[in-house]
Amino acid sequence: MKKRLMRVLLVSVITALIFIFALAAIIKCSPPVQPAPLESVIAPFQSMDFSQLPPLRSFVARDGEKLAYQAYLSSAPAAKTVVLIHGSSGSGTMMHALAGYLREQERVDVYVPDVRGHGQSGKRGDIAYIGQLEDDLEDFIHAVLKDRADLTLVGFSSGGGFALRFAASDRQNYFDRYILLAPFIRYDAPTTRPENNKWVNASVPRIIGISLLGPIGEKYFGHLPVLAFGVDSQNVQHQTSVYSYRLWKNFGAHHNYKADLKNALKPIAVMVGYDDELFYPQKFLPVFAEEQPHAEITIVPNVGHISMITDKTGLAAISENIFID
Repeated sequence: MKKRLMRVLLVSVITALIFIFALAAIIKCSPPVQPAPLESVIAPFQSMDFSQLPPLRSFVARDGEKLAYQAYLSSAPAAKTVVLIHGSSGSGTMMHALAGYLREQERVDVYVPDVRGHGQSGKRGDIAYIGQLEDDLEDFIHAVLKDRADLTLVGFSSGGGFALRFAASDRQNYFDRYILLAPFIRYDAPTTRPENNKWVNASVPRIIGISLLGPIGEKYFGHLPVLAFGVDSQNVQHQTSVYSYRLWKNFGAHHNYKADLKNALKPIAVMVGYDDELFYPQKFLPVFAEEQPHAEITIVPNVGHISMITDKTGLAAISENIFID
């Protein structure tokens, strides 16, 4: 009986090891394939005037890393402070048109961080652990914003998903209001168009493999790329072309985004262009209605995904929303 039990145990251990090694092999051998550059995402930035881009500043996060941000400061004492979170693969420069437009309004200071893993903040395409981005934003608030009142967090695309994630956390009270611009909720959310795959390609086998291994997978394989973006080769030095598993898991809403919607207690507004190429604008209302019935959903006419933050029509609509009393 004892020998039989030992044999069963040995077979179980060998089977488990084979499973783990097979998963490891799948994880190692299945990097994401980079899609072709997506013109609708790239073109608006090619003609943007960056001549008035503010100089980079930095603050020190809790791990000692210097993280970059830009400040668009009002000439008069600010009554409002806005923090802009850029979208996937980008950096703070992606938000230049919107930040500059808001600065022109009376008494508003605008801050635009390079989210860690992007731009000049940390290692490009990776973070140290899932949850580090929330820690970084809290550190940014303490180091740069300090005791400012009337704070609004505005996130665009994946940054909008991350803004929702932060709005649902136990740190949500740092901001008085949240505005999500064409937010990426999840790859399989009703709001996501199939065309989204033209912008980003995921290594599904690698994601599943790391997820099945749980904390062990995150520890030993979390640095591996799982997403590749259709960035222009001429701009690759300014963009993040791939995301690690850890960055993918952190820069956006939680997998259970409905729990995020339920746990977000501060006022939330959603704005999306009528002509958005990556998301279905009409489907944001039913997605938010169940858990966020008081969320403001605005569909901006004659505006696409990127032009939401580059075109005067989109900029004016966002500005009007920010300055609602």
